[in-house]
Amino acid sequence: MDLGAVMQAVADRIDTIADLRVYAYPPGTVAPPAAVVTYPGTLTYDATYGRGMDRIPDLTVVLLVGKVSDRASRDLITKWVKGSGATSIKTVVESGTYTAFDTVRVTEVTFDIIAVGAVEHLAATFTLDIAGQGA
Repeated sequence: MDLGAVMQAVADRIDTIADLRVYAYPPGTVAPPAAVVTYPGTLTYDATYGRGMDRIPDLTVVLLVGKVSDRASRDLITKWVKGSGATSIKTVVESGTYTAFDTVRVTEVTFDIIAVGAVEHLAATFTLDIAGQGA
């Protein structure tokens, strides 16, 4: 798998969700609400015989919503972290048709507070498990 193509494909799919800025790699600055596809911790080669499959078990997408103290931030993050529906990151990512890889599953979402500049933002980090043809 080509890591850059994988990250771009995930970003392009998430970009189908309205009212959300999407970055295919970590940018210098971010203006929430935004989804940022970040680098994985691991890319495993040769998961099957003869370069049959590579796997990225932990590609992450960080969703920055808005000020943690704003009720609107809670309402926004709620629609994006749902397990199903048209605004669900999980549903949108898993329902895509991809050429950069074969399978994707959103395995979890964790919540945090991330400072951007001097403002603390509510954040959700989605973990994706991706597998595709070894090349």
